[in-house]
Amino acid sequence: MVHPAVSSSLLDELDRLESRRDPDRIDVCNRQFARFATRGDAELHPMTRSKLDATPIEIKLRDIGRGGLGFIVEQFIEPGTPWRCVFLDSGYAVGEIACVIRHCDRIDGRVHLAGAQIVVPTGLLVMLGADPASIDAQHAGYVEPDDCG
Repeated sequence: MVHPAVSSSLLDELDRLESRRDPDRIDVCNRQFARFATRGDAELHPMTRSKLDATPIEIKLRDIGRGGLGFIVEQFIEPGTPWRCVFLDSGYAVGEIACVIRHCDRIDGRVHLAGAQIVVPTGLLVMLGADPASIDAQHAGYVEPDDCG
């Protein structure tokens, strides 16, 4: 669990980032869908067969849209890696999506700004006939796309 003082500093960092946004402008940048500012708690759970660690990574949501989400996190998360994002309300899971990390940049001390693209869950791909080895191999050659995160 994130220490309350650290959690507070993450929220302060979110406020600082949001203060730079123009509230009258929805910037889709290179995105297919707009993102909307939000606040909330969530957890990332690994979605790879090679990682058995069941400890989630706690995140603070920054924005969300139909195609992805932005958040801040205390540790670096490797771009190209697949995760399940579990949304929390008062400590209870209220929904989840599969996503792939697209960027994770240090912004201050231990705080990172990250963005993820929503994707089809790995388990569903396998259930529908995709070869698990091929799915895992896609992440080995990941190259960062040229977009605004």
